[in-house]
Amino acid sequence: MYYRDEDPNRTGSPDDCFNSFMSDITGGRSDDLDFYEKRPIMPEPSQYEKEQEAIRMSEHKKQVDYFLRAQINQFARSSEQRDAMLKQHGLEVE
Repeated sequence: MYYRDEDPNRTGSPDDCFNSFMSDITGGRSDDLDFYEKRPIMPEPSQYEKEQEAIRMSEHKKQVDYFLRAQINQFARSSEQRDAMLKQHGLEVE
């Protein structure tokens, strides 16, 4: 059943509604992908950059582990709780 005053945004195709919405915003066609700005393709990192990132990540992990160990040692109520928390976070039990 079709009514003259029927709202096409509610009863029409979702794709048609979206295309109409995008064309209102952009003044162009919504499915024209060349219209939109494309992000530049980033080059692959060199081996040196990969090694530097690995070094940076290992240093960061050392700092986080040190901080976590200090917090656990400071706030643990017993040595059993401390050992359980160290084990839970993958740190060596002393």
